[in-house]
Amino acid sequence: MHEHHAAPTGPRMRKRVLGALGAAAIAVPLIAAPSAAFAAPYAPPTGIDAIKSGTYLPDYLQEFTGQVNDEAVFGHVKHLAVDIGPRVAGTSAEVEANAYVKRQLESYGFTTETETFPVSVSTYANATPDRDLPTQVSWQYRPAANALFTNTPVTAQVFDLGTNTTVVPEEVTGKFVVATWNATAATRSQLLTDLATAGAAGVIFTNTAASQALSNPGNVPEAATGIQVVGASLYQGERIRELLTTGPLTLSMTTERSSTESSNTIGVRPAVGDTDGTAPILYIGAHIDSVVGSPGASDNASGVGIMLESARILSQYALDTEIRVGTWGAEEKGIVGSQVHAKSLTPEEIDRTIGAWNMDMAGTAHLGTPEKPFGFWGLSLKKDGMSNDVLNHADALSGHTDRGPLNRGFVGRSDHQSFQDVGIDAAVFSWMFWSETDSIVLEPTYHMSNDTIDYVSQERMGISAEIIGGSAFRAALNTLTVTVEDEAGKPAAGVPVAMSCGADEGWREVGATADDGTVSALAPTTECDFAALGANGAIGGALGQQIATDAEVEIALIKDTTTPTVTFEAPQGANEAGWYRTAPITVGIAADDETDEAPLVEFSRNGTDWAAYTGPIELADEGVNTLFARATDGAGNTTLLPADGPQEFRLDSVAPTLAATANPAARGDVTVEAADATSGVADVEYRVLPDGAWASLQSEPAGAGAARSAAAAAPVTGEAFTATIPLGAEAATVEVRATDTAGNASAAATLSFAADATVKPEPKPEPQPDGKTPPVGGKPAPGKELAHTGGPSLLAYGAFAGALLLLSGGALVIARRRSLHSEVSDS
Repeated sequence: MHEHHAAPTGPRMRKRVLGALGAAAIAVPLIAAPSAAFAAPYAPPTGIDAIKSGTYLPDYLQEFTGQVNDEAVFGHVKHLAVDIGPRVAGTSAEVEANAYVKRQLESYGFTTETETFPVSVSTYANATPDRDLPTQVSWQYRPAANALFTNTPVTAQVFDLGTNTTVVPEEVTGKFVVATWNATAATRSQLLTDLATAGAAGVIFTNTAASQALSNPGNVPEAATGIQVVGASLYQGERIRELLTTGPLTLSMTTERSSTESSNTIGVRPAVGDTDGTAPILYIGAHIDSVVGSPGASDNASGVGIMLESARILSQYALDTEIRVGTWGAEEKGIVGSQVHAKSLTPEEIDRTIGAWNMDMAGTAHLGTPEKPFGFWGLSLKKDGMSNDVLNHADALSGHTDRGPLNRGFVGRSDHQSFQDVGIDAAVFSWMFWSETDSIVLEPTYHMSNDTIDYVSQERMGISAEIIGGSAFRAALNTLTVTVEDEAGKPAAGVPVAMSCGADEGWREVGATADDGTVSALAPTTECDFAALGANGAIGGALGQQIATDAEVEIALIKDTTTPTVTFEAPQGANEAGWYRTAPITVGIAADDETDEAPLVEFSRNGTDWAAYTGPIELADEGVNTLFARATDGAGNTTLLPADGPQEFRLDSVAPTLAATANPAARGDVTVEAADATSGVADVEYRVLPDGAWASLQSEPAGAGAARSAAAAAPVTGEAFTATIPLGAEAATVEVRATDTAGNASAAATLSFAADATVKPEPKPEPQPDGKTPPVGGKPAPGKELAHTGGPSLLAYGAFAGALLLLSGGALVIARRRSLHSEVSDS
């Protein structure tokens, strides 16, 4: 705040958490669950649950203020006031501070520009000690107007003359002399003459009162114009004298003149969708310069830090208001920078601008006095502006966040005046005391060399950022109006409404409807779902509502107690026992509701972990696959399928295993071991090749006496059984196979049996040529002999076959065939 020199003249994406599913249950096609499972007029159950439980996310204003990081604000202030120090207009320090602001704004996504303008020259002296104390009092002094100016540092030890006026040349020659400010100009002039004559390198006059800023040497006598002569504050002098008590002190000092150019840094964040430059505008600004000798922590690094933190949070929201943030240069020279900018605005820009929020000295730790306690104030330029839009938004935000009504007053002397002068509502915010009779009372460090980081409050700067940044955010938000009608189409009063917007993972409270059935809320440019719950349990919602400018949302309540229907759509292919032999089993789920056009459909493998149904489900586990389904309409009515347990889908795609062995000691006896781990062995069959029909193999357990059918007694676990295959006397080849309950058949085992040697075969009549009958008595016709149907040749063959059978121990074939999908046949 500058010295008083004259009278002051507002894709999306929903996240769904899926339950744990069996590894073989895959919903296909693999598409995301619908973002909105409920068609109007229903509300998502999570919204109704939030209303019933009163569990809400913070509203947007609470969300904004909750993001304020007062440590970040303090960090900005520390960099400006400690790392950079005094930031006199037109100096390199002011340039460095603006460069810092520019980097910060660009990191938040703002487009920046620099405005330059002419200013008067400032003079200043910068001293660098060879050692220092922890105190943050600055080492910048005010030089005499006509003494030595040099950018080349003058380096010398320091001698403390104190209040003495008698000069001893050998004590002061070649040294910086610290002298207490004398009461009269004549005494000071003589002292300077004597010191210059004695060869002093320079003179530092220190003030005598804590309430005084830097002493001002003004013009020095002709004899002292060749040395550096500067004025310091009491605190700066005390630090030098404290350092001298512990040993010699050397200073290097320059005395300089500033440039004649200062600058503003402007950051712009365009309004969403503003292609023609007609969106509303709001300003948040703070001056960046300080007076000579002052680190300017409160005045006004605090304002810049608050502006930067407000800009950071604002950048996280889509707004259809253009945000302009700025640091104003040369405020301490008469609010120059902000005037330059405000006067550059076109009439159209002025008309579009909601207001200008200005921060000045918004972080002092000073508590004031019992008679004049410090508080947080918002001040317009004039009395008739105390209810302008800027202050009204700040008052509403302060009340909304439980900080009570805003203290309001009026004053000039800061950058808000530049905007008010061109017709834009504006206010300056500060920690101070104000009354209409006393105007403003500021902290003791105002414009002092000890306006340091030690005298600002991190907590207070956080509060300032909440109210200033939060109220600017409030002005940038859209006002949305929700209208709720009851089942009869009439305005529904007292109905709580909630909304969930953008990437929200919960619901925000909108409020309860008034007598006309409406309730209003604030939101950025986004997409929102709405839910409403009537006192009689009727619910309503509006989904996917685009919020921009002044949005209107309509909700119709409905009372629905009818549950939806839900069915499984299973594929053909199961046998009579209910088994499928081909994986995967693809199961669909269908749901219908008499009111809800799109009830939520879910499925579960275990009845506990549920997932949204998005397409047919593939079941690929061997054995019994269980499946549940449920459908929920927008009113929360739910149907579970099946109601009394899981639906079973049985899959066995693996054929049984089979081992068959012929008993060499008993022709036709076989030992069979068949097993199936999934659906179980249903039957063991045999057939005599080449064209015998398949028949069930009669069986009895190994070691048991009574025969039984293989279909009834074939073991599932691999238990062996014996059976007898009825054979004729001739040699025979037999196939044996097992089938499971699902209908899978094992590979056939082939057994060979020799002819029965105990049975003499009947002779076969010899064929006669030309159809003639053989002669009586069986004698051959002349020249013919009987065919060899027995005798040595036959006996030899039988002996050979029998020996072969005995040596081999019978024919053993073990067959296992996986994924045999052909039906059992007689072929």
